[in-house]
Amino acid sequence: MLAAAALAFDAAKRRIAFGVWTTGPVDEVAHLCTAALGLLVLIRCIDAPRRFYVAALIASVAIDLDHIPLYLGLLGDPAQRPITHSLSTVAVFVAAAAASRRHRAVLAGVATGLVLHFARDIAEGYPGVRVFWPLQGTSWMVSYRWFLGLIVVFTAARLVLVRAGLPHARIPGFRTPSQPRPVPRSGDGPATSGDHGPRLEPQEPGRGAAREARSRTSLRSPPLCRNAGTVGSRSGNGIGLAVGSLDRAPR
Repeated sequence: MLAAAALAFDAAKRRIAFGVWTTGPVDEVAHLCTAALGLLVLIRCIDAPRRFYVAALIASVAIDLDHIPLYLGLLGDPAQRPITHSLSTVAVFVAAAAASRRHRAVLAGVATGLVLHFARDIAEGYPGVRVFWPLQGTSWMVSYRWFLGLIVVFTAARLVLVRAGLPHARIPGFRTPSQPRPVPRSGDGPATSGDHGPRLEPQEPGRGAAREARSRTSLRSPPLCRNAGTVGSRSGNGIGLAVGSLDRAPR
């Protein structure tokens, strides 16, 4: 379906007289269908997040916004495609993707969409694409057979991969670093490196021995107190008997 749409809109664009509002929308639909077909092949091989493919689809048509300054006569030669239609722009996004871990998938998707856009642009005839600017200012052009072969290859690759169930495992393209799990703390054990609570300081051997001796002494003291209480009670009884005998003695 995408292959038929890409070929149909591309053929319509070639037959319509050039105009921003006439050939522009038709050309962008052909670009979008071509990019979507290529991404359907890529999705079978690379495990990438959805934002990668969304960014690639948007970039495959948004790059043509660089034509606006040319149409307004503000920059460059209107007879040429802008210099941003070159692999230099792709290299900028590839470098940004390598430097940014957070936005790597989006930036890599943009670079992929630009490559798919340029792959069709060079088959549209004059004025071609200055692919290797600024190293080379020559515009590159290929025949219509290039675009037709591109659509056939994308379609055949997609059908073969789907029917054969290949590949069995996709290549992970953008792995996010796994977050470290918190280490559980036990009530009796010492605090681990992941804990942020108060830590137990090691005690000196002398203090520990002294505390142990005092605890043993405190454990032995209650029987002595009980014996002392018994002796005291007995002595108290003896004193009471003596006092009583003195009171009963004749005076």
